[in-house]
Amino acid sequence: MKKALIIFNPTAGLVSRQDVRGLVEKKLKELGFDWELFLLNSEFEKNISSFDFSGLKLVVAVGGDGTIKVAARTILKNKLTCPLAVVPFGSANVIASTLAIPISIKEALKLLDKPSTKKIDVGLINGNRYFLVGFSLGYISDIVINTGKGLKNRFGMLGYFWRLFFNKIRISRLKFKIQTRNRTFWLKGNSLIIFNAFNYFGFRPKRPISISDGIFNLYVITNKTFFSLIRAGFYILLYHQPPRYVFTLDNNFFRITLRRQHFLKTAQIDGDHLNLPREIIIEVLPRALEMVVKNNG
Repeated sequence: MKKALIIFNPTAGLVSRQDVRGLVEKKLKELGFDWELFLLNSEFEKNISSFDFSGLKLVVAVGGDGTIKVAARTILKNKLTCPLAVVPFGSANVIASTLAIPISIKEALKLLDKPSTKKIDVGLINGNRYFLVGFSLGYISDIVINTGKGLKNRFGMLGYFWRLFFNKIRISRLKFKIQTRNRTFWLKGNSLIIFNAFNYFGFRPKRPISISDGIFNLYVITNKTFFSLIRAGFYILLYHQPPRYVFTLDNNFFRITLRRQHFLKTAQIDGDHLNLPREIIIEVLPRALEMVVKNNG
């Protein structure tokens, strides 16, 4: 039989009455797969370390963007050549929306009947951390990290806006040193965000962001108040080059240096907090991951 690996996050996303695990396993059985399922919990790393990856034909990530990131890391670190299929079960599902993968669990599983694949870019941080959606630190990142699971499970993406609305009005700023391979920028802002993908409920920035062009899109948000932050968000959506509050830069390599270490407490990738040194090197791994997508042919 064909061999598959399922990485399942049972606590991700909105509350659902569907037997998500049962639906995934039923589909793999119909397609002639033998599978091993690992729950994404505190024992995940220990449990999967003993898994035999040889002969693996498919990895299935059941969860949100953080779960997909873990599955992608598993593929890349073990140098696997099999594709990654996504069953969206998160609060934002940015990767699924970007790749036009159906949010419906049953419809997403139908993609496995006649699978088509697409290679996408992956972000690498300091040579050992991977991301698919993006990296951020600062005020916006603090909102993402500190939005409780209860809010996300109940309201989905709107939970982040709830947290943002009731967060402190005062916004602190920091001076960033940003280097590409041939230029250096000094900027003061409250948030630094690097996007590999951007699609939140159909909202996309005016400046094109592609998940397979070998380029990252960097934004530094420079506003000082909560209400000007809202305006900055609209500028990103409406202007290719925002007139105020936003600095943009596109490149495939960034070296970011911070003067104040405590700002790194807000660093996150794909919704998950991470600890980093004051110097952060972010580079693109172009078209490094093969994803199962909808066959438009």
